[in-house]
Amino acid sequence: MDVTITRLIESLLLPPGGLILLALLGLLLWRLKTGRRMLGFSLIMLWLLSLPAISDLLFLGLERHPPITTEQINTEQPQAIVVLGAGRDLDAPEYTGDTVSQRMLSRLRYAARLARQTGLPVIPSGGNPGAIGTPEAKIARDILQDEYGVVVGEIETRSNTTWENARYTAQLMKQQGIERIILVTDACHMKRALYAFARNGIHPLPAPTNFLSVVSETITPIARYLPSGNAIKETTYAIHEYLGLLWYLQK
Repeated sequence: MDVTITRLIESLLLPPGGLILLALLGLLLWRLKTGRRMLGFSLIMLWLLSLPAISDLLFLGLERHPPITTEQINTEQPQAIVVLGAGRDLDAPEYTGDTVSQRMLSRLRYAARLARQTGLPVIPSGGNPGAIGTPEAKIARDILQDEYGVVVGEIETRSNTTWENARYTAQLMKQQGIERIILVTDACHMKRALYAFARNGIHPLPAPTNFLSVVSETITPIARYLPSGNAIKETTYAIHEYLGLLWYLQK
């Protein structure tokens, strides 16, 4: 599916876009009882989805894997670290070119930490959706080598989705004779990523990072029930992951 069409569908399905459109439709149909119900429903849902308490509930079903341990690494004896892409910032003025998103940078930092601990090479995975800009894996390779000083193995530059991350990484592993890997991605994303890799014949050792539910535990009890822009952003991320899981179950 075309990247532009995919993003348009996501904007309609995920908050706040879809709920705002529903509210506008309710206003247009205000004279009808149905219109008033649509407006009320959309406003209530916008409020609920902007609460940190709701985002916490959504993350409970996603962040199921604890941080990786040294004992796990020693037992499994992985041969490489695969870090999945999380987006790019195109034409970043301060870098005079493309760079990775903040979320991707945090994944790279954790992958670099594991690489220094284990001595394993890192394999970045990520393409360039829409054939625009530099493939994410190439940007990631440069950051890992130049800024973190870690060894980068092969890079996977064809994937535009998590499923393609798994598919093309599995092919690359076969070519390189790699059988066991550590997989680095967000804790919220790990469940979907592991499912995609398993369906492509790979069972990696999960190394989640960016535990959003842990961060939210620092919020005061009262603030957990007050609307927050950051909370609706995190809620959107969680809903995106649930929809992605449902979609992958059809494959």
